[in-house]
Amino acid sequence: MTINTKNLRPIESTDLIRMGRPNDGGYVIPEKIFSFCDGLLSYGINKDWSFEKDFWKKNPNAIIHCYDHSVSFVTLIFFTIKSFFLSIVRLILLDRKRFEKEFSGLFVIPDYFNFFQKNRVYFKNRIWFNNDKNSKTVNDTLTEIHSSGAKNIFLKMDIETAEYKVLDDIFKTKKNIVGMAIEFHKIEEYSKEFNLLIDKILEKFYIVHAHGNNYGKLFGKNNFPSIIELTFLKKDYVVGPVKNSSKSYPIDGLDQPNRFSKPDCKLIF
Repeated sequence: MTINTKNLRPIESTDLIRMGRPNDGGYVIPEKIFSFCDGLLSYGINKDWSFEKDFWKKNPNAIIHCYDHSVSFVTLIFFTIKSFFLSIVRLILLDRKRFEKEFSGLFVIPDYFNFFQKNRVYFKNRIWFNNDKNSKTVNDTLTEIHSSGAKNIFLKMDIETAEYKVLDDIFKTKKNIVGMAIEFHKIEEYSKEFNLLIDKILEKFYIVHAHGNNYGKLFGKNNFPSIIELTFLKKDYVVGPVKNSSKSYPIDGLDQPNRFSKPDCKLIF
């Protein structure tokens, strides 16, 4: 089965902003969500919560719940040690860009404890379709953040193909999901699941932004990326006439390549 790329062209949107660190880890979302969104659910943060920090700066009262089973104090220590040695190597090689990235890793532990407090909570759970092995479902997390006081929730997801197993919950919930930024992986391998999910999501949401992740391979006659980041906004929050965007993607001045040493992915819908 082929990917229905025509369905992926975003609608015209004039208030897009980029949140998170440069290159990999940043996402483009509509700025208007901060006028009505009071909660962020983030799945798959690894050792990078720069998006969540920017979200909090825009809305300091937002409740932020992050889920990742792979992060622990031990993994953060090893990451810090690795960053220390790699920083020295990058410095010797005069590789400024990579040095800055590795050097920032030296501060991941204090940054973790500074950020995750009060209404910003880190959960050491895997996001899955059941509760096996300390897993939580999307519905579990929606119930948790809703009970904490968030009623209008933005969802960010980067969980390495598990998205195809867990996203059905968003179609069943009565909780208000105002928008989503989802990284879909290996879409050429999961083409059937991907096409079905997009069709279902588009019943209630518009795509407002699309960006190809250049860490993945390219496939098909138009060299479409196998990893794509899509930002959705609930149709209830789109005012005025809706038309497809005429922009070229990636958008200059807004998008950045995930891997800075490679060209960004040109999207042909």
